[in-house]
Amino acid sequence: MPDCIVIGGGVIGMMTARELTLKGLEVTLLEKGTCGKESSWAGGGIISPLYPWEYSDEVNSFSFASQEVYEGLCHELLDSTGIDPEFYRCGLLMLDQFEQDNAKTWLKKYQVSYQDIDDKALFENIAQIRNPRLVKALKKDIEIRGVKVIENANVSDLLIDADAIKGVKYNEVSLHSENVVLSAGAWSGEFAQTPKEVFPMKGQMIVIQAKPKEVEHIILGEGRYIIPRLDGNVVVGSTMQEVGFDRSTEDIIRDELYDFAIKYQPQLSKYPVKYHWSGFRPATRDNEVIVQKSDEIEGLYFNTGHFRNGLNMAPACAKKIANLIQ
Repeated sequence: MPDCIVIGGGVIGMMTARELTLKGLEVTLLEKGTCGKESSWAGGGIISPLYPWEYSDEVNSFSFASQEVYEGLCHELLDSTGIDPEFYRCGLLMLDQFEQDNAKTWLKKYQVSYQDIDDKALFENIAQIRNPRLVKALKKDIEIRGVKVIENANVSDLLIDADAIKGVKYNEVSLHSENVVLSAGAWSGEFAQTPKEVFPMKGQMIVIQAKPKEVEHIILGEGRYIIPRLDGNVVVGSTMQEVGFDRSTEDIIRDELYDFAIKYQPQLSKYPVKYHWSGFRPATRDNEVIVQKSDEIEGLYFNTGHFRNGLNMAPACAKKIANLIQ
């Protein structure tokens, strides 16, 4: 019987499983599909909230704590697995909103400075991760550390007795444990009543196949971003659509994202769109993350509702859950 069951094999679930294992617990992770192939794969990988002053102190606290450890974590994953998550401190050039009153208050409160470049704000310390490489490295790392990873595991029920967790049922199999972490992203509400509603917010993104160094920094403006990868690919995103679990992509969105990219980086107009995809962020109505133990069911923990900030908060959120369980 494992010490803990983690439901969900995205970056949040795998980071949580890793932290629990580092604390000496035996962990089984259940993923309904393939680990890391939902929003963790689809996102941009910026290790910061886009406009951090729009979020609570808790979200910012998780983000700052994660920023401090990400580079070292990526080195650990590379050493352990041979897979480089491509941590890249390229800086973020913000085109708008940084002169608003709430932004100025936030910058002063957290003592964050930026370089003024032609009336734009360059945050030089902001880094990025290559999402698909990160989740591949995480999966291999946790398996090396002894986490039992079960994919295509369709969790149908939580096993509860006298208001306490006794395990889960998946694929008609009962797996017993006195601790369960629900970290299934936008699907979290399918398994248990979460403290607040978690629902899918679809985002569409594209990749422009460019050459290395065509774009120097992450560009952020109009709520959208342009992210230069080390290999020259440029990620452009993203939309926000509350349409349930509709995975479809739209040509008009692809064209809007491409037009946004060449508006601010005209040199990209000579390169084609290579990929266009969508993903589902686990949103809450108040943009507050759910990282806590259940008030009603002993042994049940929630690590979900991260919206656009799952990757940039993942290490700190995982550590909090692991500390609560320990």
